[in-house]
Amino acid sequence: MKAKFLSIAGAAALAISGLAATSVVFDRAEAEADRSAPVILILNQNQVLSQTKAGKSIKPQLEALQKTAGDELNEEVSKLTKEAEDLKKQKGLLSDEVWTQKAQQIAVKQNNLPVLREVKLRELSLSEQKAVNEINTVMRPILKKIVEKNGATLLLERSAVMYASQETDITQEVINEIDKKLKSVKVERVDLAELQRQAAEAQKGKK
Repeated sequence: MKAKFLSIAGAAALAISGLAATSVVFDRAEAEADRSAPVILILNQNQVLSQTKAGKSIKPQLEALQKTAGDELNEEVSKLTKEAEDLKKQKGLLSDEVWTQKAQQIAVKQNNLPVLREVKLRELSLSEQKAVNEINTVMRPILKKIVEKNGATLLLERSAVMYASQETDITQEVINEIDKKLKSVKVERVDLAELQRQAAEAQKGKK
């Protein structure tokens, strides 16, 4: 009887030790799964630019630069229109050769107006990007800190994600942190001709 009891007890002990071993295996598997499962965070960059104090400061400055560029383009159109009208009045006062030469010069300037417009649009775009880069410079260490705090392995742009739970979205937290460090940025007009000159000088210096 005693031997039978020991046998039963031994079987129970083995069963318990087996469960314990199984539990250890499951715990280890779960831990490994936790380590391998990606922690994903979401950021809406457009919202950051539109809702931060610094982002809001960009719009009125950019609009002012757009107005200035538009006024300059209209002024150039008016100037060429006047030159053309004045040249018409001089038709009988100038030799055919001189009149034709001046008319061709005006025509070249008129044909260059679309190019001038594109240059001004490019300058405005570069001016905006330069201001946005200031915000991005401040944002990068903030993102790094939040990612590390959450143990995240992936940070995705909101527009690239079809669905994400609200707790994965760190946009408002990022906005709050940027506002503490940057209240506004200055939008400076970029001179494309000057940039090209500097690039040419830099290229010349490498030779």
